[in-house]
Amino acid sequence: NKALERAQQKVEGRNFDIRKTLLKFDDVMNDQRHVIFGQRQKILAVNNVDEIINAFVEDLSKELVENKTLFERENKIQFLKPKIQTVFGRLINEEEIGKISKLKNDDFQNFIKTRFNEKRIEKTKYLSPEANLDLEKNVLLQIVDMLWRSHLQYLEQLRQVIGLRSYGQKDPLQEFKKEAFNLFESLIQKIKVDVITLLSNLSIQLKEIEDKKNNVKSMPFEGKKVPRNSPCPCGSGKKYKHCHGAL
Repeated sequence: NKALERAQQKVEGRNFDIRKTLLKFDDVMNDQRHVIFGQRQKILAVNNVDEIINAFVEDLSKELVENKTLFERENKIQFLKPKIQTVFGRLINEEEIGKISKLKNDDFQNFIKTRFNEKRIEKTKYLSPEANLDLEKNVLLQIVDMLWRSHLQYLEQLRQVIGLRSYGQKDPLQEFKKEAFNLFESLIQKIKVDVITLLSNLSIQLKEIEDKKNNVKSMPFEGKKVPRNSPCPCGSGKKYKHCHGAL
């Protein structure tokens, strides 16, 4: 009986340690979940996301200025062009990139922010202010949701293989915390880049929808039977079955 009790205590203790370790791994993911969901609730609560988008543009422009300074120091300023085109592809053409690369850092940053704001103002020509705000909010929410789902998959895959670090005399939990933090930083950066990239390259096309019932008050063939394969009497040049005879 004593041997069975000792064996049972060892098994229960081992299972308790496993559950305790899993809880610590979940706490790491839960901390990140609170941050993302807190930001998401903030987006849903506000009507105007200008502050968030402006902060994204500010951070990305500062990052480009840092890259510009680094490339100038290493005489590799040509490497700045792909970085600008990745985010602001349609806003800044190749000729302008060459010109702004010679500007001072403050002027360079102001040019990027001004050009992005001009793009946002341009959308108001086609959309009402309310529709434009809804568009930007929906873009922001969809990108956050999509990237968060991918991030959860990365964390789950990391948790499955992080135990192998113990063979290198490393604590799997500490290694998981460090790798998860790096992944979370990449997630935040990618959210900024994807949101600004989409808004910078977004083009709105308006399509006029002709309301035949409202525009055509009386038709010359009203009350008459027209064969479906015959030309439509309205003069559109289409067959009747593809025009006013469409089912």
